Amino acid sequence: MEYPLRKLAAIDIGSNAIRCQISAVLYYQGRYRLKRVEYVRFPMRLGEDVIASGQISPAKEEKFVKFLHSLKLLMEVHEVRHHLICATSAMRSAANGAAIVARVHRELGLTIKVIDG
Repeated sequence: MEYPLRKLAAIDIGSNAIRCQISAVLYYQGRYRLKRVEYVRFPMRLGEDVIASGQISPAKEEKFVKFLHSLKLLMEVHEVRHHLICATSAMRSAANGAAIVARVHRELGLTIKVIDG
């Protein structure tokens, strides 16, 4: 018999797009397995701003925070127990990247881990 134990989410904040995958952890025939239950990709294009000006524009920052809020709500609806949010090059290189990460934590309670290259 297959039954879900819990749900996990992974969010990848890239230079071109933000991707979120929610997976159910299943136990089936003596093994743990992951089954994708939701996948969302949005072309945020943070890298365009960083290349052009060295930072993420205020307009794109607002859209970014709104989109992460929508992902937070999606995780709540799916009853996700654990999640990991990682950001790559654009957030790492942006002059205001750390401030945006702090804002997301302050306003949404989400922790973004900015990973190195």
